[in-house]
Amino acid sequence: MAEAPRLVIGVDFGTTYSGVAYCDDAGAKEGTSGIQIFTSWPGITNSNATNEKVPSRISYEADGEIKWGNKIRYNTRRAVHSCMKLKLDQETGDIAAELEKLTLDGMGFSKRDVLGLCADYLSELHKVVERSLQDQYGDALLPTLRKKYVVTVPAVWSDRAKDLTMKAFNKAAGIAADEICLVTEPEAAALYTLKQMMEGPNKSEIEVGDVFVLCDAGGGTVDLISYKIAQIEPLRIEEAAVGTGDKCGATFVDKYFLVWLEKWIGSERFNKIPPDKTRHGSQLMNSWEATKFNFTSREEEWDVQLPRECGVEDNEELNIQDRVLTLDSRQMKKIFEPVINRTLELIQGQVDAVQNAGLSKPKMVFVVGGFGRNPYLYEQVQVYCLGTGMKARQPKFPWSAVVRGAVICGLELVQDHSVASRFARKCYGTSADPSWDASKHHRDDFYIDKYDGSHRAKGQMKWLVVKGETLPDRNPKSISIDLVRHIRRHEPARCWGVLYSFQGETPPQRRSGADTQLKKVCRIEGDLTNLPLSSFIQHTTKKTGEPYWVVDFTLLAIFSGTGITWQCLYKGEAKGSVVQGEKSAPPTREIARDFGNHPPP
Repeated sequence: MAEAPRLVIGVDFGTTYSGVAYCDDAGAKEGTSGIQIFTSWPGITNSNATNEKVPSRISYEADGEIKWGNKIRYNTRRAVHSCMKLKLDQETGDIAAELEKLTLDGMGFSKRDVLGLCADYLSELHKVVERSLQDQYGDALLPTLRKKYVVTVPAVWSDRAKDLTMKAFNKAAGIAADEICLVTEPEAAALYTLKQMMEGPNKSEIEVGDVFVLCDAGGGTVDLISYKIAQIEPLRIEEAAVGTGDKCGATFVDKYFLVWLEKWIGSERFNKIPPDKTRHGSQLMNSWEATKFNFTSREEEWDVQLPRECGVEDNEELNIQDRVLTLDSRQMKKIFEPVINRTLELIQGQVDAVQNAGLSKPKMVFVVGGFGRNPYLYEQVQVYCLGTGMKARQPKFPWSAVVRGAVICGLELVQDHSVASRFARKCYGTSADPSWDASKHHRDDFYIDKYDGSHRAKGQMKWLVVKGETLPDRNPKSISIDLVRHIRRHEPARCWGVLYSFQGETPPQRRSGADTQLKKVCRIEGDLTNLPLSSFIQHTTKKTGEPYWVVDFTLLAIFSGTGITWQCLYKGEAKGSVVQGEKSAPPTREIARDFGNHPPP
């Protein structure tokens, strides 16, 4: 019996805007042109608006009604929540807080948690998508399609944030875990850009061994990563440098515009403008938005409509007539300057990282993202590339490159791994209590085991993967962790370990006293309760003679570029189950005996 046709749905849940794309098996035969973008978002009032994406904002009315996306007007009196995505990751919380200060809308999260806010927003988005798909495929065909959701996440997303993203989608639409997969935003954008180039006249520019920098300039951040082309048919790429990024997206241009505007018209006039009229969606910011995204390096004049409250109708000295402020190119370049300079610094940083790794200089810089479609930004990247012997390239749809690439990833997942290898973003390791060695262990870690009276060092770290290490997808790194668990009579035969991550360059050797960059990723639990106590070796405690049993087990960690998978082995066989969660493990008596490399089972 033939398999049902596939329908791949890509979702780019963005900081400031979100997008959805889809493609079925028939459309896949048309290449990148067969990918469809959702554009019928509710609440659109501007006929000239670009509908490739919908604002990532949500608000709750007093009666509980949800307003989201374009339905939220600038003059709403209810709290408007934005930057929700960034708050899923504790490590990007400072970015979210800073963005909220930039008149983005953030007015506190009231009593709703971040996961709930994200789930509510994604639920509204999912309803629109489902209705649109129903209209296109019909009630009879749609349920028969094999649907796969591909959700994009930042390259630097923590493991906890990835888990919360999956939970938000599950809570929003009841989508099962096996119907969702995650892909990083730069990977998706890179694959889309390369695919589109291979379908067009620029195909000859792409050769095996070429290195390119992907610059994803979005609303809040500019994120970069470098890739090397490993194979053309089918297309395979591998990371050439660890991803980097900074808070210098389009929203920060808005910040510098408002700072400039206050200086230009004076603080007294500027402070008369109500806060809601400097929010995104207000007349002022809509006018500025159009000017910002059309700005080029050409010597022209650029108009912005000012709100009535600033009290300036006509002022020849300030270039204001009928409340329309006219800026010249010099003033516009000054507003853009901090963001442009920082973006070029980040690109140069990637070039340096690639060459420091012993690879050839990048051949091209791909510019994508909402801010990446800005003509002035792209022109400045072109000028930079011209001066450094590289080429700048931009796909046909730079703003939706990520979500279009997500669909490409979904269509190709069943064929091959498009990204051959990735770099580890962090160090990963476990903690154990080996036999005490006064010559190398800290005296504060000494303790006497209450079971056998042995001298041990608590909380010694063993690092399994180091930051920057290459993690191939096809031949993942597999490490076995031999551990011991002591259990008493009537205690369940469960064994566990905790996986830790470290963001810095030099990971600590002991858990106690480590800096804040050492974080718990998850608890891995193996369930051996289906085995009788007679399966284990019986001992008695040294002090009381109370019986206990020694459980020797192995946690097998398989590290690939896409994540970490686990198995719990007992006497070489997979037993019980492995549970990954956010809970910290209770005090344990595991003893690390050997951290040897083994091939995957």
